[in-house]
Amino acid sequence: MATFTQLNHAEVQQLMHNYALNVVEYKPLVGGNGNSSFIVKTEQAQYVLTVCDDKSFDEVSVTAQLLKLLESHHICCTRLITPVDHALLTTFEGKAVMLKSYIKGQVLEHLNESQLQQVGEQVAKLNSISAPDYIPTEHPYGRTFFPLAIGLNIDKKFEAWLANELTFLYQNVSLDLPRGLIHGDLFYDNFLFGQDLEQNQFKALIDFEEACHYYLVFELGMAIIGACVTEVKSEEADKAGAQTIDFTKVRALIAGYQKVRPLAQLEKASLQMFVRYAATATSYWRFKQYNVVNPCEEFAAHHWGMVKLAQDVADIPSTEFLARVF
Repeated sequence: MATFTQLNHAEVQQLMHNYALNVVEYKPLVGGNGNSSFIVKTEQAQYVLTVCDDKSFDEVSVTAQLLKLLESHHICCTRLITPVDHALLTTFEGKAVMLKSYIKGQVLEHLNESQLQQVGEQVAKLNSISAPDYIPTEHPYGRTFFPLAIGLNIDKKFEAWLANELTFLYQNVSLDLPRGLIHGDLFYDNFLFGQDLEQNQFKALIDFEEACHYYLVFELGMAIIGACVTEVKSEEADKAGAQTIDFTKVRALIAGYQKVRPLAQLEKASLQMFVRYAATATSYWRFKQYNVVNPCEEFAAHHWGMVKLAQDVADIPSTEFLARVF
């Protein structure tokens, strides 16, 4: 579990001196998983200063390198600000620190078709960049890591289901599917849109900590479960966070994506399986996060919502799924 960092004004100013910037004011940024962030106003502009509490310096360096690569390809994302010594990062008490440009925008939980088309276009641009050799070649909570949750006997029913899904994936995922650079965590809260009259304007993809060199269609599977769903309303569903796929939203996302990067026939045929895979992977992350890494009674059963979503997707006849998406 991350130990979050608190900074006083003098410490913030000391860090900002590495960038030849003077602090006018600062405030903690609410949210963030595994880091401590602050909005810092200087005489020139506003920035986000992040102390990376649960990642090693080398891991954060990978993210920093990737942000500079994305900037060179004009991807809409946060811009890394480099210190005056031309390094990528600084440190605070042995923890990696990065400074990024502040983007004025908002997270929207319920995206409309126009917004999702823009997301699709931006994701396709990202996926079209050649994957650098310094990023991982496995998704950080993909099938390779499922065995870490199997056999713990914390939730035997879930662990048995996960073992069956693991077998299914190894038997059915084609090795011929295209692989490349993916964001890896395309939930709605990693998209920024404009505010007020600009709320239909896409601003940025954020939080690239899960980026990897992986199946490109996995990216779309994750975006579908992360941004193209509606809540299932019932007491039991609320407890597990159950959702269902909204195919109107899926069509908008895929239409935007294919404007930039048309899907291969094998990718189209595999999309349903990768929506199922993404839901399964997210169920694994939730189970591990709230039952092993950071036990939390309130969310201890939260993984079952994604289990239900994976099962519902698997139950759709393949011809019907393809017709509803394409």
